[in-house]
Amino acid sequence: MLVADETVTVYHKTYNRETRLDQWVPTVYPGASWYGKQAASVGDSGLNTADEYTVRIFTGDEISASVGDVLVRGEVVREITGPAQLEGTERFVVTAVRDNRRGLPSLYHWRVEGK
Repeated sequence: MLVADETVTVYHKTYNRETRLDQWVPTVYPGASWYGKQAASVGDSGLNTADEYTVRIFTGDEISASVGDVLVRGEVVREITGPAQLEGTERFVVTAVRDNRRGLPSLYHWRVEGK
């Protein structure tokens, strides 16, 4: 059984046609699980390491998350113009979003991965 004792915030990137600027819209999701690990791969310059994250957001509703968004651990609701303004938070850039709303409704969740 997964423990869903985390709260996460997704900063979803949208384009504002009026201002011609990107906007980062925060949405808070309680009932999430957060898992991080360090991964390694071999490259031309040797061993490359990076943190990889998997977050499951337990909800039967649609979520506003897509590749390139930023997911922050905890409830962080502030107006930003870019991810650099989230310095000091535990966060990652979303690389994959999977809809796992099937089977038992109590297990419906979205799997969000990133680095």
